[in-house]
Amino acid sequence: MDFSLDLFDKYLDRTRTWSIKWDPNYMIERFGTADLLPFNHAEMDFECPQPIIDILQQRNNHGIYGYTLVKPDYYDSVIQWYQHRHNIKFSREEILYSTGVIFSLRNVIQFFTNPGDEILIFPPIYRPLAEAATDQARKLIMVPLRLEKGTYHMDFDQIERTFQTHSLKLVILCNPHNPVGRVWTRMELQRLGDLCLNYNVMIVSDEIHCDLISQGHHYTSIADISPELGLKTIVLSSMTKTFNTSGLKISNIFIKNPEIRAPFFHFFDKKFIYAPNIFGILGMQAAYNQCAPWVDLLNQYLDDNFRFVQDYLTEHEMNIDLILREGTPLIWLDFRKVPLAPNQVFQHLIKNAHIIPYDGRDFLANGEGFQRLSIGYPRKILKEGLDRIKKAIQQL
Repeated sequence: MDFSLDLFDKYLDRTRTWSIKWDPNYMIERFGTADLLPFNHAEMDFECPQPIIDILQQRNNHGIYGYTLVKPDYYDSVIQWYQHRHNIKFSREEILYSTGVIFSLRNVIQFFTNPGDEILIFPPIYRPLAEAATDQARKLIMVPLRLEKGTYHMDFDQIERTFQTHSLKLVILCNPHNPVGRVWTRMELQRLGDLCLNYNVMIVSDEIHCDLISQGHHYTSIADISPELGLKTIVLSSMTKTFNTSGLKISNIFIKNPEIRAPFFHFFDKKFIYAPNIFGILGMQAAYNQCAPWVDLLNQYLDDNFRFVQDYLTEHEMNIDLILREGTPLIWLDFRKVPLAPNQVFQHLIKNAHIIPYDGRDFLANGEGFQRLSIGYPRKILKEGLDRIKKAIQQL
């Protein structure tokens, strides 16, 4: 099927579709008004590619939506996608379907660690990744990322000291990183992986944004760095961010090590995920089998949107610094030069810009003064949001 960039300029009204971020009543309950543009969720407002729509409509027309088998075709689609798009080899027995990355992470932490165990994480980071540990009485050890010249880096000196001085059981990695947009290089992943091997620490890696990569950057899974690291790593991922299908509730867990895979899969089976969402299964197959060209165009459009934001901020001299984006459909904006206290920025944007950002203070540590926005919108919606921010800043 032929796709074109024009598809991403199409605007669809989602206000009466049960969308969380667009629901007027939700906005009123949460923020006191419905006159808001929501840029806070890590989802996009682009229509799904037609092959996904077609297969879901076809299955919907049947009229019965009972318990569903996961057939070999499903696993073949996943295997081929990772092989052809990312040059990563997974086998059928290494893959287990799930309902979502956070649900999977919570189960990984429950199975492989005990209450009181120490888990390493790198803030600023998506809070539910941390809460998956703290909600289960695990102890978070934080080594914040370093911001240098508009780009975030792992602080390897501090990371190594942390391995030396703590009894770490698990490292939570996010690649590409939410919210700062880093796509970790092979060298960075190797250095972190070597520490995990030296200190016998497992890695669980949230790689849900792995398909959304900016031109000039390359996604590498830490599980694919070396056979040894593959045996120490659990990868969590899904097609839902890539194809804007979060409502289908489908994801995958990848475990190469058979010694930990078998008992974990047995444990996970007891969670009574007896059968997956039929629409999630079919949607993922259609996405992975037919929609690679659509993803190529999506990444081009996201890159164009990022450049549009860059040019807009420069042209209007808004004293907002834009952190370099290497992946994800998200941007990380630095408002610390704006004449507002860091704890005032979010509410100022709500009340005066009439947009909903994701407050940087919610990303565990080192997020004060920052706001995360999605750029997965038709450009006219993105421009409207920027126009509103500009007006709000000019009022100061």
